[in-house]
Amino acid sequence: MKQIVCVFLCIILTACASSSRRNIQMNYDESAPFDSYKTYSIEAVEGDKQAAGLSSLIESGIIGAMADKGLSQAVNGKGDLLIRYATHIARGEEMKLEQISTGKGVYTRSQMEAVNEGSLLVNIIDTKSDRIIWKASSISDITGVALEDVTQIRVDEAMDEVFEGYPSSMF
Repeated sequence: MKQIVCVFLCIILTACASSSRRNIQMNYDESAPFDSYKTYSIEAVEGDKQAAGLSSLIESGIIGAMADKGLSQAVNGKGDLLIRYATHIARGEEMKLEQISTGKGVYTRSQMEAVNEGSLLVNIIDTKSDRIIWKASSISDITGVALEDVTQIRVDEAMDEVFEGYPSSMF
């Protein structure tokens, strides 16, 4: 019995370790009438100049993900929903401190570690009630990724993962 449990745990750990999924956190208002929403508009929150070149790719990815959920972009004016997103890229180094007990006290070891993270925050707002009904955030390791090499296909895949938890009226 212990061997079966051990094998099962190893399979689960292997699946988790080999996953290329992003760290995505999502939450939504369960009382919101998701099946009544039909249109949306998109707004980027300006801030991170490094990620500014990705806006058109991200917006195309959002349009595709929302089409999969049965919603369409408002042609003129504002839609039933406002999708507001912000991006941030952090590249550099940060100091990590580790406290090590030596038996005679505590020794603090410091070391510099590389930071290469891309983050995305998405809030979906009901335009009639002006309240956030769905939100998601994603943090990804972007070590070795040059912004010039980011393709629409990769962004579409990322947006599909981010919007996977959006309650769909189609299903």
